[in-house]
Amino acid sequence: MKIVTKTIWENRSGENISWFHPKAAAINSTELLMTLQSIEGSDYYLPVHESVSHDGGETWSAPAPIPNMGRVELEHNITEGVCDVVPEYHAPTQTVLAIGHNVYYRNGHLFDSLGDWGPVPDNLRLQRYPLYAVRDKSGNWTATRRKLEIPELSDTSAYVCGCNQRVFMGEDQLLIPFTCGYYGRHDRMAFTVLCRYDGKEITSEKRGNCIELPVGRGLMEPQLCLHDGTFLLTLRTEDGSGHYAMSADGLNWGGMTPWRFDTNEKLSMTNTQQHWLQLNGKLYLIYNRELSYNRHLMRWRAPLLLAEVDPARMVLLRETEQVVFPMMPEDTTAEFKAALFGNFHPVNLTHGEALILAGEERSHNAFLGNTLQARIH
Repeated sequence: MKIVTKTIWENRSGENISWFHPKAAAINSTELLMTLQSIEGSDYYLPVHESVSHDGGETWSAPAPIPNMGRVELEHNITEGVCDVVPEYHAPTQTVLAIGHNVYYRNGHLFDSLGDWGPVPDNLRLQRYPLYAVRDKSGNWTATRRKLEIPELSDTSAYVCGCNQRVFMGEDQLLIPFTCGYYGRHDRMAFTVLCRYDGKEITSEKRGNCIELPVGRGLMEPQLCLHDGTFLLTLRTEDGSGHYAMSADGLNWGGMTPWRFDTNEKLSMTNTQQHWLQLNGKLYLIYNRELSYNRHLMRWRAPLLLAEVDPARMVLLRETEQVVFPMMPEDTTAEFKAALFGNFHPVNLTHGEALILAGEERSHNAFLGNTLQARIH
């Protein structure tokens, strides 16, 4: 496998904009649409923008705001924004469906509805939920952002599907993985929902069974793929591992299993995101993990790694592990620093070529960082 990396936008200098959460949809092998937003603090994002490439990711247009995907002022000095948006092209309707979720800010910082970041004023019950927008074949976005309604989850504190990989099936079916939380319960559960998408709206039809791991914040950012007729989830957890689960129909899930190499070594992942990649009929996992030289970094989020999955045994082939974005030390003073790659996303261009996009997270330097791209052959 050949991996070639480049910088799309530079901002370690602070002279430009730090573009974060870059995620792209492939309209065809050369036409791409990326959603992204600037970052000014920990989980503190400005309005969602779009960038377009007409040459398979060789060049990208200057980011421009997506209408109505910015911030809305609420009471008690609380602001509602949108984050974790993932675009995906739907060929039957020739539309791009971009799904993220709402997020709350207060006094210039993330404000969590579960009270993780401070008391909720006047016992205000805030809920986090999916928001989406649709871009038609002419490049026009829907006039307003829309809430993905799932009536049976109306009493939850959060049901979200941001940063997630989804699966389109047939003409109008869509399987979406979710995490869900309840007021008074700190850990989140995971499940999938079968939806219909007609090029304008998403409607939920059926929810699968819940998977639980009540350690810390539970299960987060589940990623879904369909490989060789089997549906697979990989999940971010807080028990020191990443886990996977399997399903025959994408709704009914068996138990979770920690990721291991074929050498039987369990991967130490400590609350980091993973993503699937399928190339030339093979299945890969993209991830961070503990190494001998990155233990000083938050959640070991550098370097970003990739390895082939053996679907028969559901293990990672140790000898196939490669570095996508290397750890780049920045100084050797009091505390060793490096850019982190905890938020990234792949997109397939052809059967044998893909891109992985990532924004450098440099919290030690006012979040001034570059936006990176890796081309995978």
